[in-house]
Amino acid sequence: MIRPGDSRPSRLLDAEDTTAAASGPLLAVCAGHRCAALRRLAGTAGTVDELGAAVRAAPGAVLITTDCLGRCEVAALAGIARHHGPSGQSGRTVWLAGAEQTDRAEALRRWVVDGGPSRLDRPDVDLPPSLAPAAIGLGPGIRITPSQQSL
Repeated sequence: MIRPGDSRPSRLLDAEDTTAAASGPLLAVCAGHRCAALRRLAGTAGTVDELGAAVRAAPGAVLITTDCLGRCEVAALAGIARHHGPSGQSGRTVWLAGAEQTDRAEALRRWVVDGGPSRLDRPDVDLPPSLAPAAIGLGPGIRITPSQQSL
């Protein structure tokens, strides 16, 4: 679970923006010591930067990097949900393990560029087949509080 103060959004939506285009994927990536070390060891240390580039290319997308999420036993962790721009809420989150693996990191990047989850209630419905083995569960929507919106 992302705790207040732990996340650093890399791109935020204007609170006044109520267009459908403001909806998109909301991606949370663990940047804790172990997850970062796993990415370095796997040769995917630039994954977070690549995901940041994907977020900048995807309308309405938001990237949150966070300190340790406390699930070190599942390797590098990432969560993705559908962000609903008009309401500012996100749908349920599908959590992915092993995000340090080259094929999973690339599949996640492509999914973000392609628009990410299409449904708020079931982000796993259109999960790319290459990410299916990485899915470790569904959780509540990711919340971004006003204190988390400052860079």
